[in-house]
Amino acid sequence: MNRRVAEARVLWNTMESEGFTPETVAALDFVFFSNSENEAKELIEQLSENYSLELTPASEKNYILIQGTTRPYGNEFTFEQWLSWVEFMVSVGFSHNAVFSTWSVYAPSSKTTWSSESIEVQ
Repeated sequence: MNRRVAEARVLWNTMESEGFTPETVAALDFVFFSNSENEAKELIEQLSENYSLELTPASEKNYILIQGTTRPYGNEFTFEQWLSWVEFMVSVGFSHNAVFSTWSVYAPSSKTTWSSESIEVQ
């Protein structure tokens, strides 16, 4: 969890420096990976109230991806809410034998996307 939270802090700083504010409406896209299709389906069931989700094969054998989004809807969130969201996603993934792998934030107002994939932390 510490690594994802550290990534979230770095990404927030980048977003803020590029004009993101707590009033910015943004869509969240994310990916979990798992080696258990049954548990992945349970994760989808748990998250389906707030997100659109789909199960897809991963490029690595014996793994599947759970891809999710808030689109077409957006959210506004503060730094604290952002960190809480990342912590929740890591925790809920763990409880279903899945890893919260990557996520991105898309702000339609500026047509800007920020992704955790570009963040390197130790």
